[in-house]
Amino acid sequence: MNKLFLTLAAAAALAVPARAQQAESLASGAAASFEARLAAAPRPILPEDVFAGVPACGVLDVKTIRAWTLQEAADLAAPCLKAVGAKVGASLDARPGFLASGVAGAPALPGLLLASTVAPGSMLQHEIEYSLARRGGRLLGQPARLLVRGELAPMAVSSVQPALSRCFMADVVRELKSGDDFVKYYGSCLRRDPELGISGLTGGRDLTVTVETSRAPREAAALNGFVVVNPGAGPVRVMIVARPAAR
Repeated sequence: MNKLFLTLAAAAALAVPARAQQAESLASGAAASFEARLAAAPRPILPEDVFAGVPACGVLDVKTIRAWTLQEAADLAAPCLKAVGAKVGASLDARPGFLASGVAGAPALPGLLLASTVAPGSMLQHEIEYSLARRGGRLLGQPARLLVRGELAPMAVSSVQPALSRCFMADVVRELKSGDDFVKYYGSCLRRDPELGISGLTGGRDLTVTVETSRAPREAAALNGFVVVNPGAGPVRVMIVARPAAR
């Protein structure tokens, strides 16, 4: 009896470490399995600054005393955008325009539109918008917005358009290829219009005209937009960018 009891006690004593070792082995296997699943799980992809590390994009960080005009900003950004496009496999082209169509209480905001072949909803769209956001939504001091493939630029009609219909123009064909041409043909008429309160008109070599007006800032912003004129050779669209006159 004593021998049988001692035999059973010894077997029980040997079984305890065996069960502990088995439990430890199972726990180790579970931990390894969890680590394997964790390693295989998709990790969040951080967006890349597409302008960083591109030599041609160093111009984006240049500080100036005088703010660049829209066309100057578009011209200066062109080499950078071309280099970025080659890097990411898409075309990018900056042009002056309006970031949103003007509506009541929210006049059209002039800025740079980045026309592109970027697919909507793609990671590349996310990265470019992230890169713009890192720069306060601006390029070379001008507000900027990406237009993805197939997206149309917002349209805004300037309140200068009705005033142009009141301008008498002799029936002569004129060449209108720049903002300077627009000012030359229509400037004196627009300055005389009391509803506009225009005190200055400045044309650029592109089809953009900067208007200074005595109207309040919100009323001045209503002049932002496009006008269409026909100097005799067909309709031409001109971009009007307004600002209150310096007091």
